[in-house]
Amino acid sequence: MMCYEKIAPQKEPLAVTPKEEAVKQQGATVPIKDAGKGYRKEDGARLPEAFYIVIAGGEKRERDYFTLLKQQTIFQRLKLAFITDRTRLNPSGLLAVAREKKKYYATSQSEENPDKIFLVSDVDDFYNELKEILPECITERLSLITSNPCFEIWLYYGKCQPPPRDFIIPSDPLKMSQALKRYLNEKVKGGINPKWAICDVETATRNAKNAYSEDNNGLPTLFSTNMFVLTEELLPLIQRGLDTLKKQRAHVASHHD
Repeated sequence: MMCYEKIAPQKEPLAVTPKEEAVKQQGATVPIKDAGKGYRKEDGARLPEAFYIVIAGGEKRERDYFTLLKQQTIFQRLKLAFITDRTRLNPSGLLAVAREKKKYYATSQSEENPDKIFLVSDVDDFYNELKEILPECITERLSLITSNPCFEIWLYYGKCQPPPRDFIIPSDPLKMSQALKRYLNEKVKGGINPKWAICDVETATRNAKNAYSEDNNGLPTLFSTNMFVLTEELLPLIQRGLDTLKKQRAHVASHHD
């Protein structure tokens, strides 16, 4: 936990924010912008350079995908909060949660490096709701990340390109996501473990960006995802950690051969 030295005795200490509590510090004191006037933090390890808040409509696969990025022993320049609310998984619910979190964290962010909030949703059967909230997200500077039909298309681009051409589109649109999940398990031997898919983030970013197209409402067309908007921001912060993670994974794999 970070330690603060009180310089102005007449002021009460500020509450430690989730961003600050997550960072371990040692050494001599230097000023911190986020701690408020009159406080200094111990030097040694630095605060993360960015705080990303990811609010997702999906729970399992999306959570697994982002879980390794929350390990600050590996990704020291990034602080990431993954948030989902089972009672508000639809786009309107995500927007409501985003507004709450934006207000909650407003007092602890620095003006030079404000927090970044991303709403992650499948297009699936939420198209009309996504179309409604997109203008509000733009106005409020909340990044709306959508995958058509679902998050699995992002996992696909981590392994494959171009867009799937042999995928048989089901007659019932509501069965599209399940069909794509089955297709992905057949396309990639053994399927894709979302937890380790972060190791393919550079490939996924390149392939998804090259294949991306959107309709007149600003939403991705079938087999498109703008997840690359989020990962392009993350990559400069996580590159070193990714290299470490890939070496660790290769070491484990070599001992299982």
